[in-house]
Amino acid sequence: MVKRRVFDEAFREMARTGGPVELSYAKGSIQEAARELDIDPGRISKWRQRHKKNDRAMPAITTLTDEQQQIRRLQRELREAQMERDILKSVYSTPAVE
Repeated sequence: MVKRRVFDEAFREMARTGGPVELSYAKGSIQEAARELDIDPGRISKWRQRHKKNDRAMPAITTLTDEQQQIRRLQRELREAQMERDILKSVYSTPAVE
């Protein structure tokens, strides 16, 4: 019999706010995000589907303040910079082929 894994409250809160979903998009791979979080890739995939469904069901009701827009823009830039860094890190960490 498989023992059911119990997540702590901090992980549940992160999951509710879409942390693993955003991480999987930032990493570019569900597999990488699952390895990093030590959870099943199928779980993140289901969370992604649910997240997409909720986004379509809930149109944006309020407009964002200037500060919120700036935060979103900076978060997007940070994600892109992190992806670029990860790509460069992987390129330079692999041995050269002769």
